Amino acid sequence: MGKIDISLSSYLSHPPVFADLFNAWLYGGRQVIDYHGLRQEDPVQNRPEYSAAYKHVRDVVKMYYQDGMELVLLGIENQEKIDYTAPVRIMQYDGADYQKKVRRVEEENRKRLGLKTGFPAFFPDDRITPVITLLLYFGEEEWKRPRRLHDLLRFPEESDRLRSFVPDYPIHVLSVRRDMDISLLHTELRQVFGFLQCQEDRKALKKYVKENEHVFSRLSKDAALFLAAAAKGTQILSALNVKEESCNMCKALDDLYNDGVNQGEEYFAALSQKLLADFRTDDLQKAIQNKEYRKKLYREYRIERCSG
Repeated sequence: MGKIDISLSSYLSHPPVFADLFNAWLYGGRQVIDYHGLRQEDPVQNRPEYSAAYKHVRDVVKMYYQDGMELVLLGIENQEKIDYTAPVRIMQYDGADYQKKVRRVEEENRKRLGLKTGFPAFFPDDRITPVITLLLYFGEEEWKRPRRLHDLLRFPEESDRLRSFVPDYPIHVLSVRRDMDISLLHTELRQVFGFLQCQEDRKALKKYVKENEHVFSRLSKDAALFLAAAAKGTQILSALNVKEESCNMCKALDDLYNDGVNQGEEYFAALSQKLLADFRTDDLQKAIQNKEYRKKLYREYRIERCSG
């Protein structure tokens, strides 16, 4: 996802936002994860020495500590489009994290017991920290599959017995636009995700921003950049003043909306002139009443138009 991914990961890396998302998803909004207990982990996963020379890079990954002890490793992978290989990719990420934990235990045991390198050093009572990865999906298309490794595998017909011997690996996909219950969120992430859920309906979006003006009028800079990236809102981004620590999303949207209305009027005036010059008054009447037909005429006359 490139620059978009950077904006998303940067905002979601904020401990209060990160904790808010996982408290909503894992615990139904109960404040179980205290963001003060989160520690940033290195997102770069080095591959074993014997494998090809490349690295995995997580989007966001944090260790959660409780009473000074590691409790769980939490990761977020941002996804803009459906990835039909996601179960394999997530399995690799999680496996690399588990392998890293095993190696750390082995190193500690070797040091404690004076064992030489190469000897087995993971013992029956040793345990490692669990890993949970959330695939946060921002796309509009419904993510139906894949949701587990078996969705990718080709099994012969009548192969229930074979299937039962092949380990499966389910993944956790949360669609921001379809599945996220924003009422469970307690930070400005509620308004940010609410914005994304409303953005396809301009009237609903304008109403939602107005109802949450107390948040959108002083949105954090990182939240505004996140929103512009997730919404593919390059026009929104250009309308924002990101030089300050907080941004007025309400003003940016008003400016954008007013510019869009004025621009739309100019485009329709140009279309009307061309239709009248070609004596196509019936088409003009139809264009006034039918948005899709109006778009068709814009394309026919090669008039650069706004979305309306």
